[in-house]
Amino acid sequence: MHVGIVGGGLAGLATAALLARDGHRVEVLERAAAPRPIGAGLLLQPPGAAILGRIGVLDALSGTAAKVRRLDSRTTTGTRLLDLQYEDLAEGLHGLGLTRPAIWAALSAAAAAAGAAVTPGCQVARVEGLGEAAVAVLADGSYRRFELIVVAAGTHATLWSGRPGHAARPYGWGCLWATVQLPPGWPSDVLMQRCEGTRIMVGVLPTGLIEGRPAAALYWSIRNDCVPAWRASPIATWRQEVARVWPEAAELVAPLAPEQVEHASYRDVWAAPPFADRLVVLGDAAHGTSPQLGQGTTQALRDALALAEALSLPGALDARLDTYWQSRRRRTAFYRLASRALTPVFQSDLPGLGWMRDRLAGPVGRIPLVRRQALLTLAGLKTGLWGADPP
Repeated sequence: MHVGIVGGGLAGLATAALLARDGHRVEVLERAAAPRPIGAGLLLQPPGAAILGRIGVLDALSGTAAKVRRLDSRTTTGTRLLDLQYEDLAEGLHGLGLTRPAIWAALSAAAAAAGAAVTPGCQVARVEGLGEAAVAVLADGSYRRFELIVVAAGTHATLWSGRPGHAARPYGWGCLWATVQLPPGWPSDVLMQRCEGTRIMVGVLPTGLIEGRPAAALYWSIRNDCVPAWRASPIATWRQEVARVWPEAAELVAPLAPEQVEHASYRDVWAAPPFADRLVVLGDAAHGTSPQLGQGTTQALRDALALAEALSLPGALDARLDTYWQSRRRRTAFYRLASRALTPVFQSDLPGLGWMRDRLAGPVGRIPLVRRQALLTLAGLKTGLWGADPP
């Protein structure tokens, strides 16, 4: 098939690599004139790593990625909220902490090697299904015709807005993030968080080596409407607040200049069904969540593989797209709803919620059944409320 993919991010490039390898003629329409990765470092779960292995880029990425073996979340007073170790599920199991430029470059090279073409500076205004063709209408009024269009334009994309079954709601909270160097002695295999109520959270995710030195993504919870005030205040004020909340992290933020600190916002997105009239939407554009569960990239890679497998089947296109949707429906619904439930527990203005979390999370999390379900959720293995893939 002649396939157009709108968006040259991680979801779009992975889809391009897999479809081009299967013999489809693939063109990625990327709005940026000079495509580049955008966003913070990320945590890739084991199923996502396995898909990178199928694409052929895992070995190269693993050489510099951080092997994240544990999640350690505490309050500022030391109360344990979460203490999850991947190896409690299976020996050797771990997540991968990656810089976005590293995984983006690897997937971009894989897509090109498979024969996919990338067209930069291509702003798509809307997509339409017209019987035997799908059309991408560009901002300049021109258009491109394909047999199938894949919308992989990210959580803030509006190309699917207004279609039946689509809903999108912005979260009031986001985060500030920056890439930092880890000092000697800082754990390079643990995702660490410190929380004070539900209004303050700081986390450090190891992301592997940058120029031979261990690095991490540092993130700070913030209400989106408070970002302008943060930008207007001296960065020293924020450094002092970080030091108060987590003294050990003070040296991580000490070298940062204001322009090195970025703001990320998120949306709760749901497209059900995610296909219509030779169009299909995937990744965050189909099921965007907050990053609390660390699932965005992993679920986008699962989308890419599931779509490639469905399109390899015989039969009408609508039937193949429905096969794709049925293979992803329960899993993506679970992670979206779990993220919606968890986000206010760590990022909200709800009075008393942090107090309740601090007293219940530790004891409840030590119950064997609850602990196992939390680990399966973290590792990206849940297939629904009760089901899960084997580790």
